Amino acid sequence: MKINLVNIIEDWDVLEEYAGEKLGFYQYFTTDEIFEIRVQTGKVGFKKEFENDTDELLLKILSFCRRHGYIRVCQTSREEDFFK
Repeated sequence: MKINLVNIIEDWDVLEEYAGEKLGFYQYFTTDEIFEIRVQTGKVGFKKEFENDTDELLLKILSFCRRHGYIRVCQTSREEDFFK
């Protein structure tokens, strides 16, 4: 079984620079009044939790994802379980 890994980085600016014109995906959700964003392009990922949805960095990341046509992921599933 092949295991695919994502290298998670802490600095959004690094991912933004690395991304270039690569296709990307993002996930944005809330749990217990915490707002979380996850972004992946290639083998590099970024994730961060925010206390409010008006945080400047959060808004910057969402804007970047929308401008670059990143695909919003609403849920994940193992490939072999997707179709039943």
